[in-house]
Amino acid sequence: MLVHGNLRYVKLGLIGLLTALAIASPAQAEVVSSQTDSGLLAVAADGTPYVAYTVGRNLFVTLRTDQGGWRATRLGRLPGAKVTLAGIRIGEHPERYVSVLAEDLQGRWLILARGSRITSIARPVTGSSLGPAGLTLDARERPAIAYAVRRASGKTFLRLVTFGQGVRPRTHAITEKGFPGSRLPPGAAPVLVNGRLHVVETYTSAAIDWAQNNSGGWQGQYLFASRDGTPQGRVGAVFLPSTLWAAWTQVYPDELVVLLTSSAETQTTWTLTRGIFVSIAQGEDAPEVAAYDWVNLAEDWPVYAGIVVRGPGDATWQLDGRLDGYAIAPGGSRQLLLSREGTLEWFRAPAPSLPSVQITMGAVSEAGQGSGKVVGASSGTVEIYRERPHAPRELVTATPVTPDGSFQADGLGSSPETLYRAVYVEPVTGIPFAFLPGIPVGVS
Repeated sequence: MLVHGNLRYVKLGLIGLLTALAIASPAQAEVVSSQTDSGLLAVAADGTPYVAYTVGRNLFVTLRTDQGGWRATRLGRLPGAKVTLAGIRIGEHPERYVSVLAEDLQGRWLILARGSRITSIARPVTGSSLGPAGLTLDARERPAIAYAVRRASGKTFLRLVTFGQGVRPRTHAITEKGFPGSRLPPGAAPVLVNGRLHVVETYTSAAIDWAQNNSGGWQGQYLFASRDGTPQGRVGAVFLPSTLWAAWTQVYPDELVVLLTSSAETQTTWTLTRGIFVSIAQGEDAPEVAAYDWVNLAEDWPVYAGIVVRGPGDATWQLDGRLDGYAIAPGGSRQLLLSREGTLEWFRAPAPSLPSVQITMGAVSEAGQGSGKVVGASSGTVEIYRERPHAPRELVTATPVTPDGSFQADGLGSSPETLYRAVYVEPVTGIPFAFLPGIPVGVS
């Protein structure tokens, strides 16, 4: 169900327009890499961002230096090129090290890169397949990996992999005898709850929180069940005081939505937004969920928008480009990894949250006029991009934001195959907030 486009180019206009944009946007994006299509973001205890990405079968991790540049290190060579990155975590003891979890897109292998060592975690037998796996750190900041195997019969087996003092992994069987049966390989996400590891598992039409009991066995508590739709793809979980929160993509016959559920005494599930789940971050008093959505200008030409939702309905943001990573650093700053025009770009917003910016824009008239509003801004510039199928997007105009936050643009045209995206680059952080028609953002 996932689609990926290569929207690689930007056509800029006149020199005068370039000058205006430079003046309007003093804070600029930092390019992490222009060699890869996607990446994963993690933040160390001191706030240093790390990004994992692949180039062919080569796995890299890059970190931001004190001088503001990015220094890449090759971790090793993967078993195959059709890969998805399932997780990245930064351990601090006994010294800082990076753990990156990577898996085959067809569920044939799962590996962990820990520092310069690559360890095979799972390779199912012929006819079986691995589901989307997850990575966290245990109470001693050692990697913990959760994954499930589905056999051709539909029986599944959930596993937790941990590390002791050495480098050899230890595999724990959470479920046995093929429970639960599933039409698709289940997703799994380990999460630390009051110092003990839990695993959230999604399958067919339900989600279970698995926890170890005092006798060493595992007990499951249902978090979610539905007669319609199926959880698919990556699963994420965080623990805030007394509540475990989990999020994933739920696929219904006509749409894909991101769900957020809680393990509180009264369990509740929220539909956060349409789109694909990316990550869940542990906010001060509520989880923050990152996702991306797209509009198909043609069958093989999607254009993306990033989405961040705080808590079950507190605030929402739409961003320009596909959101690949979102993290909350110690101290509360927010960090984002966006894929735009063929590059991975990093942004940072100081605590306590992302800037309160939201853009709205009405339909373009037959005369080619468009207007809208930037809530949270009273100055600056809105860039209007023309998005067309099988063509690089084009920056049409840059129009000023009036003191009441409104803006107006002329000469846009009204072709039915064309969309116009409004982008406001927040001047302090450089974050490109956006409005793309056809991307609904809301909570129910």
